[in-house]
Amino acid sequence: MTGATRKLPAHGTQYRYRGPVDRSWPGCRCAKCTHANHVGGKARRLAHLRGEGPLYPGAPVLEHINKLYASGMTYALIARRAQVSDATITNLVHGYTKSCKRDKAFRILAVKPADFDELALRPAVGTIRRLRALYAIGHNPKTISAVTGFDETAISHFANDRYTVITLATEQRIGKAYRELSATQGPSEKAKKRAASQGWRDPQWWEDYGRIDDPTFDPATADCELNFHERAKLRREEIEHLAWCGHQPEQILDRLNNEVSIATVRSIVQEWRTGQKRQRKQVAA
Repeated sequence: MTGATRKLPAHGTQYRYRGPVDRSWPGCRCAKCTHANHVGGKARRLAHLRGEGPLYPGAPVLEHINKLYASGMTYALIARRAQVSDATITNLVHGYTKSCKRDKAFRILAVKPADFDELALRPAVGTIRRLRALYAIGHNPKTISAVTGFDETAISHFANDRYTVITLATEQRIGKAYRELSATQGPSEKAKKRAASQGWRDPQWWEDYGRIDDPTFDPATADCELNFHERAKLRREEIEHLAWCGHQPEQILDRLNNEVSIATVRSIVQEWRTGQKRQRKQVAA
């Protein structure tokens, strides 16, 4: 019975130059492999002169792998980004090895969190938040489907958090729809009511915070972290931005869901237009 054929390592690597220990295939002496072996040998000699061994402690490497994994990267993706074998990563994760080769360790440590390539699945959290933000301004699965090309049922499944990971193509299509639709109000009051009942944030709220793709950011507690003056500052900036876009005070009040009085909106708009602050305290007669 013939065993599975092992895939040869890529040209331009020391392993391809040397070949396997069992001599099942010969080493390669092409220009790329010869150069890689020369560079590797030079690096080993320099490490020896610095008193560094060929192995690197596994603990800091494992800690970094765990951070990469927490950002949504799979072990296979981490290995691909670091240009090491899957076994190098899984052996460290499962504790089969307590160290790894120094050059491999440095390549793993150089990988940045959430460094997804075109082949990798990535967390769906940003996509889910974008769809829910569109719901909050009145866009329902029908209007979103018309822009993304996805079926309405698929849009509902995404918004309902049915998927934890998505492909790059899905992320890009929904991201493009979000950029197109987030500046306009949608026609669905039902979508707005559902978003309000679920506490889903609108695009302006996410623009203020700028952390829509951050899985560690909890929008449910974010407002509680702001004191009165910080909330007032954000609200003023939002009103000024809407005024700059050409909205009238009544339209701005509607966009703010009547969270402030029309008098406050008019005063802030007037200040923005004239550049003069209103007098908030009356001098006693």
